[in-house]
Amino acid sequence: MSRRSARKTEAADADGGYAASRLRLFGIALICGKIALVPLVFDPSLDMPFTVSKALLSHGLAYVLAGVIAGLLVQFGSSVYRWSWLHLPVIAFFVVNAVSALFAPDPVLALYGTHARMLGLASIADGVVLYFGIAMLVRTRADAIAIGISGLGAATVVLSYEIVQLLGKDPFSWSIDGTVRPFSTLGESTALAQYLTSLAVCALSCGLLLNGLRPLMRVALVAYAGLLLVGAAASGTRSALVGVAVGSTLVFVFFWLLHRSRRSRALALLCALSATVVLGGVLLLTPLGARLATTIETPQVGDDQELLDRLEPSTAGRVVLYAIGLQMVRERPFLGYGPDNFTVGVPRYRPELAPEQIRQSLATSAHSWVMQVAATSGVVGLTCFAAIAVVAVAQALRNGLRPGALAGAATLAAFLGTGLTTVNEFGTEWIFWASTGIIAAATASQAITADSPQGRLREKKQRVAERESNFRVFAPIAIVIAAALVALGGWTAFDASRAARSSQDARQQGQSLQAIDLGLRATRSDPRRANYWDTLGLAYIGASRWQEASNAFDQARRLAPYDVRFTSDLVQAQLLLGNAGDAGAGTRALEFADEGVGIDPNNPRPHLTRAIAMLATGNLAEALRSVERALALDPGSTNGQLYVVAVQVMSRSGRAADAIQVARQGLVVLGRSRSSVPIRIELARALVADGKPVDALAELDVALLIQPNEPTAVRLRTEIQASIPR
Repeated sequence: MSRRSARKTEAADADGGYAASRLRLFGIALICGKIALVPLVFDPSLDMPFTVSKALLSHGLAYVLAGVIAGLLVQFGSSVYRWSWLHLPVIAFFVVNAVSALFAPDPVLALYGTHARMLGLASIADGVVLYFGIAMLVRTRADAIAIGISGLGAATVVLSYEIVQLLGKDPFSWSIDGTVRPFSTLGESTALAQYLTSLAVCALSCGLLLNGLRPLMRVALVAYAGLLLVGAAASGTRSALVGVAVGSTLVFVFFWLLHRSRRSRALALLCALSATVVLGGVLLLTPLGARLATTIETPQVGDDQELLDRLEPSTAGRVVLYAIGLQMVRERPFLGYGPDNFTVGVPRYRPELAPEQIRQSLATSAHSWVMQVAATSGVVGLTCFAAIAVVAVAQALRNGLRPGALAGAATLAAFLGTGLTTVNEFGTEWIFWASTGIIAAATASQAITADSPQGRLREKKQRVAERESNFRVFAPIAIVIAAALVALGGWTAFDASRAARSSQDARQQGQSLQAIDLGLRATRSDPRRANYWDTLGLAYIGASRWQEASNAFDQARRLAPYDVRFTSDLVQAQLLLGNAGDAGAGTRALEFADEGVGIDPNNPRPHLTRAIAMLATGNLAEALRSVERALALDPGSTNGQLYVVAVQVMSRSGRAADAIQVARQGLVVLGRSRSSVPIRIELARALVADGKPVDALAELDVALLIQPNEPTAVRLRTEIQASIPR
């Protein structure tokens, strides 16, 4: 045997040892755990019950998985590495985002992501580790089956909890109604639909494409896919239709290419027709069809309103977000704003007449992976991301049409199809990286070098070889242990989230001192989150400690200057300081109020805050200008405070008739809700100023019916009655 052949044989033997390695099998177990647990885990005790728990678990597992890969490289050398053209766009996408993060408007945000989404550079690295973990560690059919069972098995739990929510039996109390649009363990109805749609296409592709399956197993997988699609339809998410169409079409194309017989092709055609019938039934019998039908309202004859006004609200919101994203791309075309920095660009490009859900909210997602990637990593990042998908499908179609790769490609297509018009969430991002990893694992070729680790060892002296052997045994274990210790560092972020939630609960229960202690604990555990400083500031407000509250709000404003909520809270704290005798607080409040308007000029909130500051400092002219601007930016507002301040400013400016008109507009929107009581009280004052005390008493009577014995209403009613001549 030649020296070259001997070395190749030794490398093959090393690969056999690698396949049986316990460390590799541990890595497979980590991958299975990640795929199964990330969609399932949530913790109601956290301030972000779904995102924080999923992200911290996933990142911790990624650290350990990276340690496993590094340990295997030390132990087995080049036997671990497998080449795939997919590696190039994956690495390029990560590098582009890393460079983009360096130049991001908020580098910390680019690294860790927004608190509500956690999709910064760290999470991109998490996905890349998952990709390489699957590409390098999966070597046998059993490995692939284990990963598939983990994903589809977890979907069963997700589907079960969705049914529980639809039946109104959810044991947890949430701020949204799961009986109307369930969100299950994903936390968002749109994320639930994307998850179930992608897994449904995965089950369908496995049932139709994989070799060696028994007929009963094929039928079970196809039936399970149908069940998952019903669950996706129950979420009422229209984008699921795109994912189903793209993914299932690709499945049948692959089936057609794999099976040349007429019988098999006839079966594919029959399945396609059946899928069409099922899709039609979904549109007719589920809420999804009704939502799809209302995407664009049919205009009346002669109706000249703009298209945006005729769009269904959520669709109109998406159109505005896409427009904001385009503006961000124009500003930073090459590298974008940085990972998860979409929220930073929203205040700059928020339009004047935005739909209701976009007027004040600081959107964190463009509701489309195309626009999200383009806005956050630029045209270069979008090109790399698209290249991953294109190369993945191309690889799946090469090398003899391997069924495992084709199933991964179909799942990837369903994920991207659903994500064309929906928000991306942490609980589903792993699907993209796992699908591409499966394709790489199924199509990659192993690099066998002439200079194999075993060949090098044979050329060394026996003593050195033994030392090297010992190193290769113990070094991987040390690496994995070190990675696990690093993963435990995520506990501080977990503790901060739980402390913040507990602080909010304590404050609402009137336990101010406990709320402060918990708020301090949150900021100490994770001082980079502006939300925690705002929570601490509100706790100080509850204890009437205005200066400490002001300091906390100021820190939140410094960490997230683009979020005017924190600036508004700071203005309120300064006004309270002014009432307590701080001579310079009023001036500072006006400065911060002007700053908020400059940061987010088309958001009604900072204009309302400025009106409050101007009213408190006696500048009625500027208060009137600001409150009118807030009303113009938020027509039909459901914010009761806006109407209260508007009526106060107009009444003190001698415009009682205008104050009455604005108050009645607010009452039309709010009706006889508890939030309408302050408006009715101010309306009564305006009516008295307009010479209508009887009407004022009528409004106060309604207010007292809604909220009996309300002190201000009772006192004002007594004053009005005393002023009426008998």
